[in-house]
Amino acid sequence: MGRLLRFWSLPLRERQFFCEAGCLLLLSHLSVKTVPFRHIDRFLRNRWNDVTQRTSDSVEVIKLTDVALSRVVNLLPWKNLCLSRSMAGFIMLRRRGIPAVMVAGVKFSEDCSLQAHAWIDTGHAGPSANTENSAFIAVVRIGQGS
Repeated sequence: MGRLLRFWSLPLRERQFFCEAGCLLLLSHLSVKTVPFRHIDRFLRNRWNDVTQRTSDSVEVIKLTDVALSRVVNLLPWKNLCLSRSMAGFIMLRRRGIPAVMVAGVKFSEDCSLQAHAWIDTGHAGPSANTENSAFIAVVRIGQGS
């Protein structure tokens, strides 16, 4: 009951971002589990690649998107992969006209195993600008940055 009260105490815009993040995380999680990545890649490139900037408060939207995704991920019963989270964030940002790039990269760890990671690059400093991602070599880039 406490979670529901906390949800209703959020401002309307944050509740909208939360609901959108929940729906997109569910769809992206199911897509990653059932659809080959080449089809996901083609869909994202065809549908979300060319979006012109329309939003004047892009830093606030980036922050709200990151907060909404974090809140939803903490509530879901399954473990969300970075790929499904970055897909949901990419779509949320591109819908609002923010030039975001979804990047998937790989790196070798100390024990010679291959690690993969996906993230969003918005060109803004903040939660989505992570210096840990610089260790990864970008293999796939979807979208165009600013």
